[in-house]
Amino acid sequence: MYFFRPFVWIWVLLRHDAAEAFEALVPKKGSLKFLYGLARLIGDNAAELDDKRGGDQPGKRLALALGKLGPTFVKVGQIISTRADLIGEQAASDMSVLHDQLPPADTQSIREQLEDVFDLPIDALFMEFDWQPVSAASVAQVHFAITSQGQRVAVKVLRPDIKKAFDRDLEPLHFWARIAETLLPPLRPLKPTALIREFKRQVRIELDLRLEAASLSEIQALHKDDHRIVLPTVDWERTNSLVLTMSREQGIPIDERQQLLDAGLDVHDVLTNAASLFFKGVFELGVFHGDQHAGNMFIKPDGRVLFVDFGIVGRLPRHTRFFLADLMRDLLDRRYADLAQRYADEGYLPKSADVAQFALALRALAEPIIDQPLERVSFATLLGTLLTMGRRFGMALEPELFLLQKNMLMAEGIARSLDPSINIWTIGEPLIKKWMWDNRGPYAQVTAAVDEAQRFTRKLPEVLERADKTLKRIENSQDEPTLKLTTLVVSFIGISMAVAFGIFIAQIFG
Repeated sequence: MYFFRPFVWIWVLLRHDAAEAFEALVPKKGSLKFLYGLARLIGDNAAELDDKRGGDQPGKRLALALGKLGPTFVKVGQIISTRADLIGEQAASDMSVLHDQLPPADTQSIREQLEDVFDLPIDALFMEFDWQPVSAASVAQVHFAITSQGQRVAVKVLRPDIKKAFDRDLEPLHFWARIAETLLPPLRPLKPTALIREFKRQVRIELDLRLEAASLSEIQALHKDDHRIVLPTVDWERTNSLVLTMSREQGIPIDERQQLLDAGLDVHDVLTNAASLFFKGVFELGVFHGDQHAGNMFIKPDGRVLFVDFGIVGRLPRHTRFFLADLMRDLLDRRYADLAQRYADEGYLPKSADVAQFALALRALAEPIIDQPLERVSFATLLGTLLTMGRRFGMALEPELFLLQKNMLMAEGIARSLDPSINIWTIGEPLIKKWMWDNRGPYAQVTAAVDEAQRFTRKLPEVLERADKTLKRIENSQDEPTLKLTTLVVSFIGISMAVAFGIFIAQIFG
């Protein structure tokens, strides 16, 4: 099975003339020359070529081919489209045609799945259920319904047998990725096995809707005191691994400028709220909605921002958030040597890399951009270029950074469709500076020192108790070498306490 399935995949790719797309991903060299030539020869003569090729854009042709191969490959394409550092900005943009839309599953199979997982007839769960889905994606589809208690809800249901479909493709994909990485050196920079591992991780999350419900609940808790945002509420009684039921929320699509104006909303205020929430999630909370396109963002009549669909959630650790903030600050201030050294200190830059050369590359990248009018500067593109350049220097970057860059691109696109004169970074800059001050300023340093001292103080009685027990055992043994060792240990404890106290005082008054 592992051996034959790739031939099916390859044939579909050839019929859509997708070889050129891979040529954009991996340069035509070495052992790949012959394979590219053969693929183009077959592709140029394959049936369906004229109506499937997607014009002159290789990324779109590849996206169409992946859509034909089914849900597993749609998801693969979505992950690839987030890696502009690997495939380039143009190919990543071309593959945005992967909207993950498929014909809906038949009504009877959805009904049977709902009744089976809840062990109840559908009428006991819902007063009304619209069997025509409002959206049908590769993994799940969404239906509107009214619960038996009269609550209007949106019900997300996994496609029947979707797990089997993924299992059918995932293991052969992983197997052949390892083979390709071993036998075809030009493919190694793409790290196909790592991409498949990340894909498998993401699929495992998406195939358990309880995890999506938990992410929504988490974000709701983090924003509970923020009146600028609206989030659906999980109906836990009607939620499990196969079904997610949420309150049904409605609003104006965020990219519908005229509808916003007709509702009496100020576009600048809408953008300010949306951008502020974006930066709050990324920097202050470290948890953000990972798919912030216009179809998942709406505006309520009172101006609040409504988010839906939490299948993808990004998480950034604290040190990565500091790195991002420092990156933007150093770039704008033209401190390229400091930024290059920061890459090295954070472990992103390999020890073998030339830091001075990296600083020079940063300068070459940023100088043509940062003097342009702000409304013409795309910080998302700048970050994407930084990530792409990092590949050339062998940098190991966190996957979440690429997800962030994708969301930055979408946020900028929405902002410019509403008001081309606005750059969301003018909104975000003071928010980021405040966050940096709150977390790195003098007060934050003193607070951190006090917290550390408190943790030490809480452990001190336990340390002293252990030392006392040790002394008593030594006294009973009357063993001279042991007695000397004990004295040394007790002295060390005393010195450590003195040093810790000194550090604490220095943090406060230094």
